[in-house]
Amino acid sequence: MRKVRLGVVGLGPRGRYIGKLYQAHPSCEVAALCDTFSSRVETYAAELGNPSIRLFTDFEDMIASVALDAVLITAPPDIQVDMACFAMNKGLHVATEVPAAYTIEDCWKLVRTVERSGVNYLLSEQTRYWGFIRQWTELVKRNELGRILFAEGEYMHYSEWDYYMDPKTGDTYYGDPVPPDGKQVEATWRNRSFIHPIYYLPHTLSPLLKIVGGRVVSVSCMGTRPASYYVKGAAARDLEVALMQTTDGTIIRAAAGFTSPSGPRRDTSYHWYQVKGTGGAVEWARSKQDRPRMWCIGDPDWREMDWKSDAGTPPGFTAESGHSGADGWPVDNFLRAIIEGAPLEMDVYDAVETAAPAILAAESSREGGVLKTVPNFRPVQP
Repeated sequence: MRKVRLGVVGLGPRGRYIGKLYQAHPSCEVAALCDTFSSRVETYAAELGNPSIRLFTDFEDMIASVALDAVLITAPPDIQVDMACFAMNKGLHVATEVPAAYTIEDCWKLVRTVERSGVNYLLSEQTRYWGFIRQWTELVKRNELGRILFAEGEYMHYSEWDYYMDPKTGDTYYGDPVPPDGKQVEATWRNRSFIHPIYYLPHTLSPLLKIVGGRVVSVSCMGTRPASYYVKGAAARDLEVALMQTTDGTIIRAAAGFTSPSGPRRDTSYHWYQVKGTGGAVEWARSKQDRPRMWCIGDPDWREMDWKSDAGTPPGFTAESGHSGADGWPVDNFLRAIIEGAPLEMDVYDAVETAAPAILAAESSREGGVLKTVPNFRPVQP
């Protein structure tokens, strides 16, 4: 069986975890590791236990020195676009983490590089693979909900994430998004991102667009003040809410917040979704004790449903991966696209169609809710 020779770039907590999923896949060989901190590279190489893996602290040196088929880039999102485009221009397939980009210019750069190079680019967004998301998508395809009028989602999650990093060692510090006492640190990308929590819109917008179809054409957004009410000293908006409209006229509402507590949802941590059409509606559970529900015209009340986040997950490594089995799906899809020519679940157009509304929503939030037009990144049909 052919194996994809993969380089893993960016060995923070997420990169190390996803890299192990790739290593566990029968169609992949992790051939090279790269991080600017040599201690991270050496420690992770020891964890993988493969003495033949090449180790690097310079990304371009890795590309020039090792015969690779693809790279997984889990570097900070504000620098990953240049790295992705460099690799694609060298003929390598690329997978990156969410969000795909932080500027509209970088969205265009990704699209044009993929079109010019002809390689595979995948955004490793995983919530679109949850079982109930796939089931709702089929409901819409079968017209069981009628014309879709409205969809909404929330990602409300207060957590002690890796907000700070030691600039000399790369060690990360978990806690509130304020500097740890007495330590020389710099803010991680996550800390910078959560100044505008709506930047993390892709985990909400990706599954909703998969269900309802189309793309976002306009967006406005409002947020709380640019200083947390809950975490003293954090320069973050506790909550931002984006209102969008798609090419099909569907209205989408999405909320995001990461610096104040929020109750967990059933099986999906802190994610929640609802879709409403002219023939009925579906919604995910609002708490761990709640059940997913569906209502259709003619029903006397909402019906409790047995949808699950991990429904339909294939056996093996994918079922054992995080986010209720969802993390392994992008891994498998990326490798099959390279080896078999399988269609990408989230290609470059899908990727920027989740990034661009988030970028413009953050602009709108700073401007008090001004409506923004989202570019069409897809080729114009003759």
